[in-house]
Amino acid sequence: MGMLKKIAMGITVSAFALSLLVSSALAQSGQSSKGNNDGNVLSPIIFEGVTYAPTDVKFKEVLDKVKHTVVERDGKAYGYVDVADADKHVSKIVAELSEEVGTLAGDYISSFFLGVNYSGVRLSVESGRGLATLGVANDDISSVISANLRGTTLYEHSHFLGQSIYLPPNTNVSNLTSLNFNDRASSLRVH
Repeated sequence: MGMLKKIAMGITVSAFALSLLVSSALAQSGQSSKGNNDGNVLSPIIFEGVTYAPTDVKFKEVLDKVKHTVVERDGKAYGYVDVADADKHVSKIVAELSEEVGTLAGDYISSFFLGVNYSGVRLSVESGRGLATLGVANDDISSVISANLRGTTLYEHSHFLGQSIYLPPNTNVSNLTSLNFNDRASSLRVH
């Protein structure tokens, strides 16, 4: 049984590494995979079961109501007013991902950049860790590579408070403006 678990973990790690290589190659070539959201254009958001595109008349009104955003692996963004509803959604995703990948070493890292397009000062955080305060990077994160196993959550205020956005694993966001969260993070958690 132990050998079977090691083989399964090896396959998971290999698939993960392959997806990172593909994402990296696509990003360098200027293309994107479906999990990537690069650019300055705001993304559509699903709020109370209805999808709102940036061109919709009610989009700005809905965006003003949304306090917490959860981005799924397929790139769909869900908006919530209540943190408990967003946390429930994130917990479900993290539980599903945990079942898929099992318990692996914590050397999977998400990277946060002070500049758009993955430029400027880089802050790297391992899976399973959180930063209650960001110090010099406070309200200054502009791009993210969520290259871990269970996703990453950015919070508007220190100590994991305020508005939040969850990014699934293997998600590259070259400009957080597209998700209405540029230069707003004051704490973060890498699941």
